[in-house]
Amino acid sequence: MIQTLFIIIVLVIGLFFAFNYGKKTKNEVIEYKASQSEKTLEEISEQKSLDKPNRTPEFESLSKKAYEYLNQQQKYAEEEYGIGKYEKWFYDQETGLLTFSDNDEIKLKIKYESVGSISKISETWLWSWANEHLEQIVKSDIKKVKKYGEENNIEALTKRKWHADQYDGWEMTAISAYLMKAKGAYRVPTENTYSFMIFKDIIDLR
Repeated sequence: MIQTLFIIIVLVIGLFFAFNYGKKTKNEVIEYKASQSEKTLEEISEQKSLDKPNRTPEFESLSKKAYEYLNQQQKYAEEEYGIGKYEKWFYDQETGLLTFSDNDEIKLKIKYESVGSISKISETWLWSWANEHLEQIVKSDIKKVKKYGEENNIEALTKRKWHADQYDGWEMTAISAYLMKAKGAYRVPTENTYSFMIFKDIIDLR
């Protein structure tokens, strides 16, 4: 009699835990599915936010004029200052200077403005005005380009980050150079990024 009662108690306890465990598991499944759904929506939204900006006729016209301007400036900078022929280059965010040197002797000092960067990892463009890791001295004037984009409804100049390649990086640099009347431009390669900058002033120390 006692043995039979013991077996009944064990069965009841087993059924109780099985019922509650199954209920908990079902709730966990529902919560998991809900969290996955929210995650998927966030991923879709994030992906959408990184879509390339629209290329309007106004943008295409600006891009063409900008490339013509920058090509002229690059040609002059190469012929007049020999940029591209020096042994070493170095840039310093704290001073806002890009230097070129031969035999450890600085030949050129260039005051530069950071335009933005291409990430080799995420394959995205990020405007310097949206990059909190940059010193203010190298991004103090680039918002003029953003303002122009706002006034003329050019999305590429106002969208902080979007999927891009080096071609896009040079295009944004050319437009920035054109709008800010820069004296040239340079691309700095690092391990994970390509950083683009324009020349505000060139100091010849040769």
